[in-house]
Amino acid sequence: MRDRDPIRTARRNITRQDRIGSDSFCLFCGYGCLESLTRVSTKWLEEHGIPRSLINRLLEEHHVLGYAHDPDLTVTLCLNCHREITERLAREGVSMRPEKNLRKLIALVFRSSAVLFDCLASSYRKWATRVEGEDEF
Repeated sequence: MRDRDPIRTARRNITRQDRIGSDSFCLFCGYGCLESLTRVSTKWLEEHGIPRSLINRLLEEHHVLGYAHDPDLTVTLCLNCHREITERLAREGVSMRPEKNLRKLIALVFRSSAVLFDCLASSYRKWATRVEGEDEF
């Protein structure tokens, strides 16, 4: 996938590194992709109504085409995957603002769908490799 605005991407990366550090990782799962990490504590999550029993399995609804374009088309993702696909949409140049121009809207639909399909393809490859490596599933 081509980064349509590498200067803006570099700026976001530097901002993330300044905010949470370049060697940060998730305390719960060990995930270390800076695009996905949000700096909060277990205490903060609990104070905001998230029971400890749910902290390790939080889910969010991802608006595949962006809420402004189709509020009903969603898929459920974990917090990390949601942040990662949101970053990929930003790199692809997909705007989350309402688009009135039909041609631009159609291009946006194709671009955001392509990002989703790229993510799905990558995930399916990982699952296929995992299944092939198992004697029994």
